[in-house]
Amino acid sequence: MTSKPSLWQSKWQTDEFEDVLTHDTGLKVRLNNGVGFAENADEVIETLEQIHGDHNARAMVQRLLREGEQLLIDPNSRGWRGKDRRV
Repeated sequence: MTSKPSLWQSKWQTDEFEDVLTHDTGLKVRLNNGVGFAENADEVIETLEQIHGDHNARAMVQRLLREGEQLLIDPNSRGWRGKDRRV
């Protein structure tokens, strides 16, 4: 059985023409001078608030922004590994 976070990259769709990533939640992330930013964070937060609450929705969007930024910088990324975690 695969763990839930093991396939996080599959939830992102790439639009190479627009140079933007879109998550299953609708969050759109692009790079600006090497830094990721979400084009529609407020709109996605509003949607997620109804399901997960205000605090959780904001935290989720921040995490998704980091994921999108990482995939734009390194499309072959496997995710973050803490210094104590083994690959």
